[in-house]
Amino acid sequence: MNPNLENDPKAALGLTVAEELIPTFYTLLSQGFTVKVRVGCTMRELLLRQMGLSVDYLEQRVQTIFLDGKAVDNFDTAVVRHGSTLALSAAMPGLAGATLRRGGPYAAMRSQISHEKTQVSDNVKDGELVMKLFNLVARELGPMFLAKGVWIKGKNLQGFLQKAPDSFRAGCRAAELNGQPLDIDSLANIEWDQQEIFVTVKKTL
Repeated sequence: MNPNLENDPKAALGLTVAEELIPTFYTLLSQGFTVKVRVGCTMRELLLRQMGLSVDYLEQRVQTIFLDGKAVDNFDTAVVRHGSTLALSAAMPGLAGATLRRGGPYAAMRSQISHEKTQVSDNVKDGELVMKLFNLVARELGPMFLAKGVWIKGKNLQGFLQKAPDSFRAGCRAAELNGQPLDIDSLANIEWDQQEIFVTVKKTL
């Protein structure tokens, strides 16, 4: 089976995998995935109310944040727009990590790449943004996003599946494409290239 999905803009891939296989998907999450959200709001509104993160997690774990390539220090002044790219990371090691850390003592050293205060829009509306998760944040939040479903670029998904080791096929318990059962061995042969795929990954014991 070697279907070409180029003309199907609504392809949905559902995978059920062994729990130990979940971390293999974190490379996809670091490459970027699209989520549908309400935009025109502050980052605090997005992460706490829409995505359900706790205040403690946001303040203590998420230490490095980039919005559209700019480092963010204040959740309440950074506004998420339609098409924005948001990267979340735990604290990173070394001077570079200390410099990029949110609100850290070295923040002044990166003034040229820091996100400036933007005005909250009066027109909060449906939109989408690209998210990237790294290190501990990917490990801790990744399973939640994968279970809910994320939009992945076809070329990223295709590269991931083609490079997957034999242990991936062994740990993949079931696959569905647009609600129809799919032979696991055929995953790497599907041409996902020209579109985004809605991917859900659920774990089983």
